[in-house]
Amino acid sequence: MNKQFYFDATKAFLLKKIEVIEEALKETQSSANSDTKSSAGDKHETSRAMAHIENERLAGQLVVLQQQIEVLNKINPSISSVVVSFGSIVKTESNTFFISTGIGKVENNGKLFFAIASNSPIGKQMIGKVIGDKIVIGNSSQKIEKIL
Repeated sequence: MNKQFYFDATKAFLLKKIEVIEEALKETQSSANSDTKSSAGDKHETSRAMAHIENERLAGQLVVLQQQIEVLNKINPSISSVVVSFGSIVKTESNTFFISTGIGKVENNGKLFFAIASNSPIGKQMIGKVIGDKIVIGNSSQKIEKIL
């Protein structure tokens, strides 16, 4: 696996989440628009208010995902380094990490890795490390075996 694989998998993961949220926004808006005013006017207003709150929540999630895409797009997958930095792929004895944006576990084509932010606790610990250095994750110490 090369760095481009991890970049593409992370981007596809984020784009899929954006697609799901955009669809949910459409459904919520459609539901609010089609809600007819019944004899119980309060029920109608409550329903519209709930739809509005849900739309705001989904819009907030959408903004965060779009920001994560912007962060990801700052990475040039063709650049490698011998020192862990933003954009690095770090393989330890038991895990693979993509120092990019904090979305957590990503699985693509049977390969599992963790996309983490460089300012996350694990990311901060990795920045500046080289092959052979150790990092502590939970209760275990892991040696860095490869950096892409």
